[in-house]
Amino acid sequence: MLNKIRRKLSTKDNKKITSNFLYLSVVQAANFLLPLLTFPYLVRTLGIEQFGSIMFAQAFIVYFSMIADYGFNLSGTREISIHRNNNKKIEQIFSSIMIARFWLIVIGFITMNIIVFSFEKFSQNWELYYLTYLMVIGTALFPVWFFQGMEKMKYISILSLVAKIFFTLTIFILVSTPDDYLLVPLINSLGYIFVGIVSLWLIRKDFSITIKYQRYKRIAMQFKRGWNIFISKISINLYTATNTFLLGIFTNDATVGYYAIADKVVRIVTSIFVPFYQAIYPHIVKLVKHSKDDANKFLKKVFKVVILISSLIWIILFSFALPLFTLVFGGEVEHSVELFKILSPLIIILPVAYLLFNIVLLSYKMDTYFAKIYVVGAIVNLMLVILFFQLIESKSVGISLALLFSELTITSLAGYVLFKSKKKYGER
Repeated sequence: MLNKIRRKLSTKDNKKITSNFLYLSVVQAANFLLPLLTFPYLVRTLGIEQFGSIMFAQAFIVYFSMIADYGFNLSGTREISIHRNNNKKIEQIFSSIMIARFWLIVIGFITMNIIVFSFEKFSQNWELYYLTYLMVIGTALFPVWFFQGMEKMKYISILSLVAKIFFTLTIFILVSTPDDYLLVPLINSLGYIFVGIVSLWLIRKDFSITIKYQRYKRIAMQFKRGWNIFISKISINLYTATNTFLLGIFTNDATVGYYAIADKVVRIVTSIFVPFYQAIYPHIVKLVKHSKDDANKFLKKVFKVVILISSLIWIILFSFALPLFTLVFGGEVEHSVELFKILSPLIIILPVAYLLFNIVLLSYKMDTYFAKIYVVGAIVNLMLVILFFQLIESKSVGISLALLFSELTITSLAGYVLFKSKKKYGER
């Protein structure tokens, strides 16, 4: 048995996947463990209300981050992966996407200015939104899609780890009272901007690739390739960040804080699957291109492992939610525990959804379904939010139920589409 495992791991492709997975696991361990330190610390230090205001600002700025990203983090990865041995083509793709992102950052900044100074809800705390917007610039500068497409995950790992450690240490050093809340987005943004600048330097140094002027036609082609993914991301945000945003508009920062705690715990827990998915995605793209049967078999094994691990995590966290939340966040978190238990099935649903959408559908270039299903999910979520706001007194409970049913709907639709197209888990 051990010899069989060693033989499988000794192949060139499996060595690369294992190496990439280990690098990304280090980052994800940091993504999992460091927020477990800073997240509760911020709740305790800033208080639920100030923490809620930061979460509301992040939910607002997510729209602009989504615009700047467009769909390049996935479409760019696929393009780089396909053309990784053609340096000239890679430079064209890299330059076109980075130029496109610059345009989108400018458009987003202008739009944010108009919104912030048109509504008192935003203008009375405008500094918070400007500092949070710097995160958009930082994430746009960090071309994760390039390193992922080249299967050089160690770059992502090291740079991301630097940003996370910088944020964690400076939060504990500088943030000590509720009045320090503006330092949170500032510190977070500066970390991302620094990492973005270093990543561009590394790409030039190690890959001899720089940003060069590209014809409009090439830039437009990148917009076209990322369009379906962009539409899907808009739809995703209509039932993730938008739910937090609507809660902030119709309730108060404290309510947002309670909901954000529950939602963030779910997101942190499900993020443990991300390094594995990021590591296997370029490999599956290649498998689909050269051997669909091998891709199918590989995806079946991945699906079984994901279901098993996520189910075990869900059982443990659901059973011990109250003592864990009380230990980590302090007293008066009963409402967050209530919301977490409503959202907890997402611990199983979200990893499966990520696999079906970001791995299977994209690997098989079924981008059209990717977008359409998420649009359906957005519509379902909006209808449920309106319905539950009318039927349920607690709007945070209504928002939680709407998110749960929306995610379940789109995951079921993705599975149905793959089954009907005879590509269930990649099968033809």
